[in-house]
Amino acid sequence: MSQVPPDHQEPSAPNPPPTVKPTGSQADPTPPATLDDADAPSGPIAGDPVETHNNPAVAEAESNIESADDAAPAGQDKPDIKEDSIQRGTVIQLTTDEVLIDLGSQVQGTVPLIEFAGHPTPKVGDEVSVIVEQYDPAAGVIVLSRRHADEVLFWQTVQRGDLLDGVVTGMNKGGLDIDIGGARAFLPASQVDTHRMKDISVLIGEHLQCMVTQVDRTTQDLVVSRRKVIEKRRRDKRQEVLNTLVEGELFKGKVSNVTDYGAFVDLGGVDGLIHITDMTWSRIQHPSDVVQAGQEIDVRVLGIDRKKGKVSLGLKQTRPNPWDTAEDRYPVGSRVRGRVVRVVDFGAFLELEKDIDALLPLSEMSWSHHIGHSSEIVQVGDELEVVVLKVEPDKQRISVGLKQTQENPWATIQGRFPINESVKGKVSRVVDFGAFIELAPGIEGLMHISELSERRVQAVSDVVQEGQEVEVRVIKVDPAAQRISLSMRPPPPAKSAAQIEAAKAKEKKKRKKPLRGGLSSHFDW
Repeated sequence: MSQVPPDHQEPSAPNPPPTVKPTGSQADPTPPATLDDADAPSGPIAGDPVETHNNPAVAEAESNIESADDAAPAGQDKPDIKEDSIQRGTVIQLTTDEVLIDLGSQVQGTVPLIEFAGHPTPKVGDEVSVIVEQYDPAAGVIVLSRRHADEVLFWQTVQRGDLLDGVVTGMNKGGLDIDIGGARAFLPASQVDTHRMKDISVLIGEHLQCMVTQVDRTTQDLVVSRRKVIEKRRRDKRQEVLNTLVEGELFKGKVSNVTDYGAFVDLGGVDGLIHITDMTWSRIQHPSDVVQAGQEIDVRVLGIDRKKGKVSLGLKQTRPNPWDTAEDRYPVGSRVRGRVVRVVDFGAFLELEKDIDALLPLSEMSWSHHIGHSSEIVQVGDELEVVVLKVEPDKQRISVGLKQTQENPWATIQGRFPINESVKGKVSRVVDFGAFIELAPGIEGLMHISELSERRVQAVSDVVQEGQEVEVRVIKVDPAAQRISLSMRPPPPAKSAAQIEAAKAKEKKKRKKPLRGGLSSHFDW
């Protein structure tokens, strides 16, 4: 290479930043020689001397690059370095504010250390991707950028479904702005969480992991979803827990939701359903009678559908079935005590013990009182002594009676109220077809409207009123049906013996009369 003429004057130029540094022995601080005309590159700078900068580091680096070019073995290609091109380089030196990158064949450049923010601090020997932002072969100036390279590589490789970490930088009308390694992404408000958040601005400054849902490389628009990440984590957790569940085993869980048909229990990532029929061995009106949201309970796994991810749980199955021995503990005819827990139209339910309820039917509450509703006799919370009438363990039913604890007045009713005897009573109820007369405490008889008078009666209230004291005649007693028929009409005249015999004969003759159509009354069906 020819030497620079001593009388040659270099043009003045501003000092560029120290972008390249020598890698070999300390270079000679004297200005480097210019290239021969034959070796000089074509262009406006061919034949011009390389200026010596006032910055010694830059001059030293330029000298080292030219020396390396001269010393390169014949046939070795120089790296293809173009502006805006992605290059892979190796970290060879770190300073307090720069990182020196070797791009190969002694070509080096620097990257500001601040561009590695958010990444692990580089070490000598690390390979990194950088982009050439400015390259001047003649001046030996190579300006590199790690951040710009990351952005270019990001838009070249990002795909739908990718999981990315970012920081929420702001909020707009439709959602949140996310900074993902320098790239701006949009997080719609509907995709922030699995449930609606009243104020999404509380996430500003937070680090979030999101899933890419839309990519437009032309406009560099990115739409992401945090909701999908949460749902994916839940699915993964759910599958993990499902794999640990075993049918028949006991597990501890927390009640997450109570519905009309049962309760959902969180088993640590999987929600299982306890149906209302599997909550207690007795009948209940609503699951909230047994469990509450947030309550921790022990449950037994009844069934697992791993394909659909459904789990059936039982609460009553965590205890022995009390109905297996119900017949031994509650024999028919025995007297037991119970507490009224429910009153319904057709009776009342009594709790005999935990998980064992008995039904007290409306018809078994009183021997004689006409009861319109169970609440007329019993109320919720009443403690009653009842008699066991029937036990059906297979149907989980026990029937009890309240009136059986008292003497049955109908057992001696015929002796107390003989036929045609006149008795006094009080009108307890007036209905369209007659009036009920209370003859004794708990004993009522019915006087039909046709028995109120010998004359035709238009309305019962024309003859008797409720609370009125009346004298009536007993005309019929039916202990089995628990009925007494009464009348206010005078008794018919007594029949003589001859009249009675004549009536019997007439009835017998009437029965022997042949049926119409030639049919006989005596034939086999």
